[in-house]
Formats: sequence, C-alpha cells, structure tokens
Amino acid sequence: MSYGAARYTHRYTHRAVQITKSQRMSRIARGILWLSAPLAVLAFWSGLVAAALRFPGGYDWIYQPISNLLYPDRNPQGYLWGWAGIELCGLGGLAWTTQLSPRGLDAPFGSRVGGLWPLRVGFICTCAAVLPDQWLPLSKGHEFLAVLAFLGICCGMVRQIFAAIGRRVSHSSSGAARLAAPIGASVPLIPVALAALTQAYLSLARPDLPWVSPAWRARGVPLYLSFAVWQWAACAVFSVCLLALSRLTRPTAVAISTRGAALSSGDHDSA
Repeated sequence: MSYGAARYTHRYTHRAVQITKSQRMSRIARGILWLSAPLAVLAFWSGLVAAALRFPGGYDWIYQPISNLLYPDRNPQGYLWGWAGIELCGLGGLAWTTQLSPRGLDAPFGSRVGGLWPLRVGFICTCAAVLPDQWLPLSKGHEFLAVLAFLGICCGMVRQIFAAIGRRVSHSSSGAARLAAPIGASVPLIPVALAALTQAYLSLARPDLPWVSPAWRARGVPLYLSFAVWQWAACAVFSVCLLALSRLTRPTAVAISTRGAALSSGDHDSA
C-alpha cells in the first residue's frame, strides 16, 4: 500500500468515526427534544389537576374557567401548581418545535416554517402568560398573552396537521384520502367554533346571564352553554393533537444517515 493510499484510508476511517459519533449524538438530542411534547402535555394537566385539588371549597370543572385556578386570591394554595404546569408546558412545547426541520415533513405543501412560527409564538406566550404582574408592561397582560398563546398554538397545529396528513396521502388518487388533510386539520377548530357559537347564543338569547360561574348550576343553565366546558374541551383536543403531531414528526435516522453519506461522499471526491 502506497503512502498516499494509507493516508487516505486513515483520514477516511477517522472521518467515518466522526460522522458516526455525530449521528449518534444528533439522534439522541432529537429524541430527547421529541419527548418534550408528551412531557409538556403531562406537565400541563398535572399542574392544573394539582391546582384544582387545592381550590378552596372544591373546583367546579363545568362552571368555572381555567383562569380561576391561576389567581392567587382565588386559589392561594394551588395557583403555583397551575403556574408551574403551564410554564413547563410552554417550555416543553418550545423545545419540541426546535427539533422540527424547516423542510421535509410537508414537502408537497411548502416550507414548515409557515406552521412553526405560530407554534413557537404560542408557546412563548404560554410561558409569559403566568409571569408576575409587575413583569408585564401591559394592563391585563395575562389575558392578552393567554389569547395570543391560544391563537398561536391553534393556528400552528392546524397548519402542521394539514401538512403532516397531506404528505402521507399526497401519492393517493382517492378523493376520500385527499379529504383527510382538511378534515384532520379542522379538529382543533371544533371546540373553538362551538365555544364561539355558545357565546353568540348567550349574548342574544340570555343577555341577563352573568359570566360563567357555579351560580349557573343553581339556575339550571345547560352545561353545553358553559364557556368553561369548551375551554377544557379545547385543552383536551389540543393535547391530543400535539401528541399526534409528535408521533407524526418522530425523528428517524434517515435524514441523519443521508447527511453522513453525503459527507463521506464529499471526502471521497475531494481525495
């Protein structure tokens, strides 16, 4: 074996070892970030359930909105649990979006950035919505950030679900298969639309009713008219959709292996 051939073999072997280590570390890092979505959902529900269990006099899941769990004056023993759950949920969701490539999942439908930035804004606003009042420069900053978080996560999930399902059925000629993407993407919007319809009905047919509270139960107001019911329903649907998206975007070794092969080919060509 000539000196040049031995030198090339040594360099190629060393480079292959580096690529293998890089692939392994990248795979581990992406796997950890992928797990942050299920952990975000777990943190959200754990924190709110813990806050509800500490609510004075018992929390009414049907006629009390989520915000009642998060005010120190209304839930002095449990509000920190709710804050912690929502904060960890926002951080986990934000971490999950970092492992999503801007391209690839929804190639037939354009760049995934269009669906990522609303998700990231939504999760950032989720984290900021539970900050202390003195840290927020806006009046009613919590409510404003909560609305932004809700809209961002909702719009981002609709975009991502449409892209993920669309990619899977893009090669199908069946009309029913092509309807799967818009139908799946509409799922997060169902509780939102129902909440809007019930509020519109109440403003027209029952303007005498105050804001939703346990007093509605004594007045016999049906539970399907309660904003709190649809608020919890939206949280449940969003949680299921986020878990489904994390499953659809689960990282694989394909992209990493392709990159490694390209690097190796580049070394071989340069030699």
